[in-house]
Amino acid sequence: MVVYPAKTAPLKKGTLIADGTEQTLLEFVGVGVISGHIDLQNMKEGDVVIIRQYIKVKEDGEYKKYAEETYTGIQELPVIYITPKAVDIAMKITLQQTSGTYKSFDYNFIREY
Repeated sequence: MVVYPAKTAPLKKGTLIADGTEQTLLEFVGVGVISGHIDLQNMKEGDVVIIRQYIKVKEDGEYKKYAEETYTGIQELPVIYITPKAVDIAMKITLQQTSGTYKSFDYNFIREY
């Protein structure tokens, strides 16, 4: 059993099987500080994965992209750390595999209150 500090809690974890489209790993609506990990260990030569992060800056607004990273081939350091982001409306993190045989990707996000 994992013990978290009093104001930290698991938010979402699982495994995503890529299908070529931009797929949502996490969509969080509310107030908190969100961080997490994405495991790219299954990537092989010829694979390309894009991780995108979006945020809403007003309640009735649209998501705006604020970060995008592209990963190609075998990853020497396969675990990607999503640094803590303060959120007061909503955020979304997506994964898109654009090349190679589709893989599965484990992920885990936590929330600080």
